[in-house]
Amino acid sequence: MMTAVHSVPATESAAGPLPGSGGAGHRAPSGGPGRRRRPGRPFWLLFVPAAAVVAIYFVVPLAQVVWRSFSDPELGLSNYAALLTDGVTVTVILRTLGVALLVTAVTLLLAYPYAYAMTKVGPTGRAVMLALALLPFWTSLLARNFAWLLLLQDGGPVQSFFAFFGNDQVVLYGSLGGVAVAMSQVLLPYMILPLYSSMQSIDRRLLTAGRSLGANPLKAFAKIYFPLSVPGIVAGVLLVFVLSLGFYVTPALIGSPQQSLIAQLLASRTRELVDFGGAGALGTVVLVIAMILLLVISRFGRGAGAVGGATAVTGGNRRSTLGWPGRVVATVVGFLLLAPTLVVIPMSFSAGNTFQFPPKEWSLRWYESFFTSQKWQYALQNSITIGLLVMLTATVLGTAAAIFIHRRRGRLASGVNSFLTLPLAVPNIVIAVAIYIVFLQWGLAGTIGGFVAAHTVLAIPFVLVAVGASLSGYDRRLGDAAASLGAPGLSTFRKITLPLILPGVLSGAIFAFVTSFDEVVVALFLKSPRLTTLPALMYDSVTLEIDPTIGAASSLVVVATSILIIVPQLIQNHRARKRAAL
Repeated sequence: MMTAVHSVPATESAAGPLPGSGGAGHRAPSGGPGRRRRPGRPFWLLFVPAAAVVAIYFVVPLAQVVWRSFSDPELGLSNYAALLTDGVTVTVILRTLGVALLVTAVTLLLAYPYAYAMTKVGPTGRAVMLALALLPFWTSLLARNFAWLLLLQDGGPVQSFFAFFGNDQVVLYGSLGGVAVAMSQVLLPYMILPLYSSMQSIDRRLLTAGRSLGANPLKAFAKIYFPLSVPGIVAGVLLVFVLSLGFYVTPALIGSPQQSLIAQLLASRTRELVDFGGAGALGTVVLVIAMILLLVISRFGRGAGAVGGATAVTGGNRRSTLGWPGRVVATVVGFLLLAPTLVVIPMSFSAGNTFQFPPKEWSLRWYESFFTSQKWQYALQNSITIGLLVMLTATVLGTAAAIFIHRRRGRLASGVNSFLTLPLAVPNIVIAVAIYIVFLQWGLAGTIGGFVAAHTVLAIPFVLVAVGASLSGYDRRLGDAAASLGAPGLSTFRKITLPLILPGVLSGAIFAFVTSFDEVVVALFLKSPRLTTLPALMYDSVTLEIDPTIGAASSLVVVATSILIIVPQLIQNHRARKRAAL
């Protein structure tokens, strides 16, 4: 599941008329830049295709789940009553809440000092630490969980570490402790980024003022700095907690069926028991909890923005150096963020027939297996085909919607933005269950069209964010000037707007492709014996059989997605430096 919910700028440029366009007493030509033109009907239709896709393939399935929770097998509240009376379900819910609280606490303890260290180091160190925090976002989720399976398995590095110190009774694989450890690492960036966003807005001169009034450093931190960082804490805590409630892949791979969580119970009731009513009730409860908590996040997000605004008025922050305790913490957390990548790539060169890390012998046999196996190549071909179709569809729809949001102001633009980014706020397991139930009725399960429709819903928000970021620096007066000279709207977009926002469009397209290519939860529900994707096959190679080819597949996915995301960013930065030098 991605990542944190971002907002696309929802206001248009506040720039006034072009020079020479006339002022009081001079009437500008109709439609010219001297007077804001009212958008025609085609402009209002820019957001409609994207909104229609999200409504049909996201809102309708969710509504169907909610309706089934009240009507299947009969109209009433029987499914909700069963949630409270069924001992197994209650136990699973309580267990999930406990794991979510534990994961949230662990990520907060690790992320707070790391984010604090990011605000105290120099630009180079901050860039490195930020890159490590962002690394999991472009590293395959399945690859990271496979790495944790290798680290936590019996006889693995973690168990050997404890045995070295005389404690050989530690068993993490197949336990809730192992699930919590792996989930904490996977979700750590979702805690770091809100904290850093809040902390970088705090004016450190407030701490200096506190010390000048006699407060020691610890008291100044507790009384001044910590309260100002609370909005980031609340946002990170609620975000990680919400994501933990619906996490599916990590508990399924690392945990035990006897200690299943809500996501596993949802999957079991949907696919194995075909209890759509019970699954709908459980999914609705998770959905309501997620929506309530995310509304709280949005309120604290506005509070964090207020802090940033105050800081902007008082001036820039003076960065101090980071002491050795901070360096130690930053190094440990940074290594934890990097650990899965350091495991997956060496494992792909193992010569063994089992999952063993570190490998005892080295070989390219699993790369040969990947490139010569018909099932692996077929799954790869399916993922590439679906990814390209999703990239094309989501880029066109998301770009059009982003242009509409940028050019409009007020509640409509804000509402469109919130509606199109809603899939980021709903746990993936709930989306997967909803889509599976509806797509079975529509005949889309196990089809290319079904995969493309589902993944497009998940990809549109990323295109919206990327293109919206580019549009925030676009001066709309350029387009207005071209229109006043008689240029058609499509020609203006092709020759003026598109070249200026092209980096954002390309970034959105890449993120759309990666989102589809790496998506596993929905793919597990929509797959069929005739159609499966690479992530779904990688999941099956661990859960249904022991196929070390997943090591080679994971490494290739990590390298490919990293290249797709890093190289365009490097090119864009290089061009920006060249323009700045001119």
